[in-house]
Amino acid sequence: MKKVLAVMLVLGVVFACFAGGAAEAPKQESNVQAAIRDAQTLTWDQLLEKAKAEIGDNELSIYSNSSRLNETTFTEKTGIKVKADQPDDTQVYEKMEAEIGNGLYGADVYALQDSYMLMNFAIANGYLENYIPLEYKGSMDASATDPLVICYFSRLFIYNNGKGNLKNLITNIWQVTEPDFKGIEMKSPLLEKGSMNFLITVTSPEWQEKLAKAYKSYYGKDWVNDGKFENISYEWIYKFINNCTFINKDSTIAKDIASGAEGSVGFFVYSKLRSVDYTTLAVSATEGVEGFSGLVYPFYGMVAANAKYPYTACLYLTYLMSSEGYNAIFGKDMGTYSTNKTTKISDNAKEAGDRELDFWLTTTVVEDRDYIPTVYAQAYTKIAEWCASK
Repeated sequence: MKKVLAVMLVLGVVFACFAGGAAEAPKQESNVQAAIRDAQTLTWDQLLEKAKAEIGDNELSIYSNSSRLNETTFTEKTGIKVKADQPDDTQVYEKMEAEIGNGLYGADVYALQDSYMLMNFAIANGYLENYIPLEYKGSMDASATDPLVICYFSRLFIYNNGKGNLKNLITNIWQVTEPDFKGIEMKSPLLEKGSMNFLITVTSPEWQEKLAKAYKSYYGKDWVNDGKFENISYEWIYKFINNCTFINKDSTIAKDIASGAEGSVGFFVYSKLRSVDYTTLAVSATEGVEGFSGLVYPFYGMVAANAKYPYTACLYLTYLMSSEGYNAIFGKDMGTYSTNKTTKISDNAKEAGDRELDFWLTTTVVEDRDYIPTVYAQAYTKIAEWCASK
């Protein structure tokens, strides 16, 4: 296992370096770019008409690292067939390079996470094109439009509360670095890019300051750099990683914690509570945690630069941004938050204790796509070494 992780470490750094060499954007507008420019001026009905004329009885192809897109509501609404494949976080970018990079058609729509690879590899190399639906542009923050952020997912500290017997287990983020919390289950940051980006974001000056405040509150003294770590964030990351047990799937972690001992803790995707009896579980964020209580990360939707059906791709992304489409695919349960401000979390999510996006943006670490590239190679190498040594 350690050898495999070591190889992944090398590949990760090489891939990061490779991603820094951005190809020049095409100077002449492509057919896909022209279709997108036109689609951004069209209403749903106008776009539907063009999409049907374009695709006929063929299938719209989607690559996404979310299983949520393997569903039928878009087809039921439009009559347009969809084929959704689910490559993992690394494979989706490998397929992108192998297909789009070599002029081969593979997919029309990419729906994916990992803002570092999206910005510094996919967009930098001209593999994906941005599209903003006319009908929802006015109900989105500018930060969610370049490129298009469909929604945010949350990854949180969740513990077994013994069906209500235990409360406020985690009140300060430094607790998860202490021996009493040994055995926290999470996916390895080497396999889960969202977790890696989370840890890299935590090294920023903003989060160093917040960790320092939480440290003083918890230990009653200022943090002093004794030379073991570059800064306070790296100390927290090192100790946290060494307290973790790496599990391959978030769904497995959810089941382990839900059926585990009172006080057992997991760091996993909140939406996985939909598949377990969550009456045994408590979300630390809703009880209040000094420092931070998890992360939220963006889930993007873009059109392939060599899409065969660009109008249809734009129609599909418009559907995802609508309240109807979002609620059908993402919004029925907890843990996902549309960037369309007119779309609120569902009653099911509220009953489970979920909150609106604004709450999570103020209580968790938000993946910082601008900061991450400035330290990626150094931070990735250090964190990956710690993960690989477990």
